Amino acid sequence: MATTKTRSSAAKTGRAKKTSTRRAPVKKRATKASRLTNSQRKNSENKNTEKMSGSLLQEFFLEALKDIYGAEKALTKALPKMSKEATSAELKKAFTEHLAVTKKQIERLEQVFKKLGEKAKAKKCDAMAGLIEESESIMKETKDDTSTKDAALIIAAQKVEHYEIATYGGLVQLAKTLNKNDIAKILHVTLNEEKKADELLTKVAERGGVNEEASNEPAEEKTSLKDNIISIFSKK
Repeated sequence: MATTKTRSSAAKTGRAKKTSTRRAPVKKRATKASRLTNSQRKNSENKNTEKMSGSLLQEFFLEALKDIYGAEKALTKALPKMSKEATSAELKKAFTEHLAVTKKQIERLEQVFKKLGEKAKAKKCDAMAGLIEESESIMKETKDDTSTKDAALIIAAQKVEHYEIATYGGLVQLAKTLNKNDIAKILHVTLNEEKKADELLTKVAERGGVNEEASNEPAEEKTSLKDNIISIFSKK
């Protein structure tokens, strides 16, 4: 009986050794397969990069950059006018400071064009042109030296900021999709600046007291057609 048990034990030990011996190569094969997978993944990423470099998405990305480049250039002409029309010292300062920031953003876009091997070229941005036209209408239609005009200017400026936030946010994601992470980082800096500018305008409106002061300004009395006619003839 002892001999039988010894043989049985030895047989189990032998099988255990064989099992152990069999598992080792499996681990090696798994490691090798893992290495091959990583290599294949890198090759796949490289192929995707090459494909994206001449894709329709790449072309759209470039056109979108030209569009926002034109938008920023147009904004550098509009901001000094808005600052001049503003009554609040804090609002004037916000517009002036954002002008300096916008000029730096233009330089960043030129840096992006350079990284893409493209010439920096501005395209007319219809969206920005419309927003600037709206701000000019506000400046003409609201009474000078009033907080109401400031409140209207803030809303006009925030519309611009929201457009830019949407644009740069989209461009950052496209840059990542195109495996251009260095460009995504550059654009993300500008995205954060636009968000801060929007927050600052809200603070000027609310904490700066612009909206509250505007709410206390009396509305202008509208003259009737009869009064206007009398006024015209009385001048003669």
